[in-house]
Amino acid sequence: MPFLEILTRCHKRPNMLQRNIASIANQTDGDFIHTLLVDEQGVGVAGAWAKLRDYAPRLAGDYIWILDDDDECVRPSLVDDLKAIVAQHAPDVIMLKMDHAQWGVKPSSSWGNAPMFGDIGCSAFVVRRDIWQLHAAEAWQETRYQSDYDLIASIFNGGYTVAWYDVVASRVQRISKGEPEVVA
Repeated sequence: MPFLEILTRCHKRPNMLQRNIASIANQTDGDFIHTLLVDEQGVGVAGAWAKLRDYAPRLAGDYIWILDDDDECVRPSLVDDLKAIVAQHAPDVIMLKMDHAQWGVKPSSSWGNAPMFGDIGCSAFVVRRDIWQLHAAEAWQETRYQSDYDLIASIFNGGYTVAWYDVVASRVQRISKGEPEVVA
């Protein structure tokens, strides 16, 4: 079983997906699996969250990270870094930072011990598989654009152990909101 499963929701963004895949291929530790959840029909944001929820029973990694096709990993040592955190602290959740373009780096330092609505992105957290599976079904019954907040708030309210890794691990290539890429 791989240490990390990286979930990438894809919808007709071939150039961004290539950059996404290349950024993951740069990892210095290959103890991961990269799973593409492809949407050929354009089911929208709610459908994309439902795809994650429906895939949850088939997860293979010890920990789960979302890195959508319009995002890219900027930390080649991420798998190594996460393994070191798990070896030292055995957290249920590892909070990271992501560069969310014009919306800034998320989450901000103003969080404290509870998630703030509007101050999260889906690649800003890594969750242990069993906790993900439990909370994905609960948090994503009614999917909406803010379902990343719904998931992490559900987990934080569950009393799990959280490790904060204060580095930017990913950045958005373009805020797509479910729209396909225009390819010339």
